[in-house]
Amino acid sequence: MRTKSCLVPAVWVVGLCVSVRAATYSGNGNTGFGGTIGNGSLSLTDDGTTVSGTVTKGAAGAFDNALVLYVDSVPSGFTNTSGFNDGGDGLRRAISGFDGGANRSLLTMPSGFLPDYVIALGPAPPENFGGLWRLSNGGGNNSLVFISSVNLNPTGNSSSSSYTFSFDVSQIGLSPNSGQTFRLLGTYISTTGFRSDEALAGNVSGTQGYNPFLGTADASYTIVPEPSTALLFGLAAFGAVCCRRRRN
Repeated sequence: MRTKSCLVPAVWVVGLCVSVRAATYSGNGNTGFGGTIGNGSLSLTDDGTTVSGTVTKGAAGAFDNALVLYVDSVPSGFTNTSGFNDGGDGLRRAISGFDGGANRSLLTMPSGFLPDYVIALGPAPPENFGGLWRLSNGGGNNSLVFISSVNLNPTGNSSSSSYTFSFDVSQIGLSPNSGQTFRLLGTYISTTGFRSDEALAGNVSGTQGYNPFLGTADASYTIVPEPSTALLFGLAAFGAVCCRRRRN
């Protein structure tokens, strides 16, 4: 019985040391593209190293456009999308907010929000992909710096109730188990740069189409910190007490 009694607090300490953080963000309630994103939600969790996301689709509408999540995680960054000119494929056009020719929907970021990275999710054909890029001004096709797939699932399906993706914190310039915070703003936009009024994680304001938009809010997420020395010391102390009781 003594062994069992000291096992309970030991498990409690382990639970504090090995933690998982979670947060959920709601869409802005707008329905310009059917409410797929505006009435949806985004949930993020992490284990200190890998961030996992779930986009839950609004009840109506198909996920047949792109959810573009701008990420501010390191110093510097971009105040707007005016310099993004990558029309290399549908997701790159969505990130840049233009059709590769003359039409553009400029997005100005919220005050103090300066993204350096971007995640674009396009589960429907012909994209069938989700990826992570480093933002870059100027250039043309393929000027955005591709980093990695974000393991979007499912793809080839615009009517699933939810979609998952994941990436490592090191891929957005952060250290694992650091307790660092990143900010994000999500906008729902066609793969030709025609922007809707729907947003998820933050908010935007503008007239739907190839028109200027203003980011009016963003969201933040803090990754799991490294277990503290005090907690680890407490676990060791519990272990020592248990061993002593068992000897007695």
